[in-house]
Amino acid sequence: MIELGKQYSAEMLRTNPDGFVVKIADEDTEVQIKSSFEFPFEKGRLVTVFIYLQEKDQFLGTLRSPQILLDEVDFLQVVSLNNIGMFLDWGLEKDLFCPYALIVGTVNEGMFVPIRLILDNVSKRLMGNMKWKNGTTPAGDEFFRSQEVEIQVMEPVSIGYTVLVNQHYQGLVYENQIFKPLRTGQKTVAYVNKVREDGRIDLLLQRPGYGEVLDAEDIVMEAITEAGGKLKLGDKSPAEDIYDQLKMSKKVFKKAIGSLLKSRRIEMNETAVWLPTPDEE
Repeated sequence: MIELGKQYSAEMLRTNPDGFVVKIADEDTEVQIKSSFEFPFEKGRLVTVFIYLQEKDQFLGTLRSPQILLDEVDFLQVVSLNNIGMFLDWGLEKDLFCPYALIVGTVNEGMFVPIRLILDNVSKRLMGNMKWKNGTTPAGDEFFRSQEVEIQVMEPVSIGYTVLVNQHYQGLVYENQIFKPLRTGQKTVAYVNKVREDGRIDLLLQRPGYGEVLDAEDIVMEAITEAGGKLKLGDKSPAEDIYDQLKMSKKVFKKAIGSLLKSRRIEMNETAVWLPTPDEE
């Protein structure tokens, strides 16, 4: 069944006065596409079509890829506002509409705001919704400790950052677990620490356990290389210096250099680590 707000593989079928028609793969469904110089017609060509509207029995689509698909969240730029809502740039020819009832706080032209793409049940049209949390669900047994997930940083809070996990779950990265800069809207990977009773997920930006050490080893080796082969941090270096330069705790740093030393990838003393010379390997 074809759904608005989603992308499908299709084949260019024929031209008509409005542009051309494509046929959805594995479906007996045709979609009208407006002609453009960007996507010239070529019979039999395979394309990806985004379905944005249905008028009676006719689906309308575009070969452009929007920034978000149905039920997804991303930060979109406000193009304009009027007395009924705002319009957002989402990568298509026509801007995405968000009614005032679904706007949160004060917005101005040029701002980037979090938007979930929804299908309005009344108008049967796609629209934006700033109330992105309405589309989230409590996390459960599908998550386990150390599991890698995709997150999007949504907003700073007093104890860290609220994040969106895999597009549909709310999570939190605590301030004392942040060892690299985060910014609102940023997408990155994180690791499940635990699922709380309220269904929200506590996350780590580094793999817990030995995986965290492997990540730290890469960071240390890169820092040594960037420092010209010798990094002025060692076993006796203050924790503050280690964090300032490498954005990791002293505990993790010591585990990393211990592992690197054991594998003979570095040499070290109390105040520095360096790459071994050929005679030292």
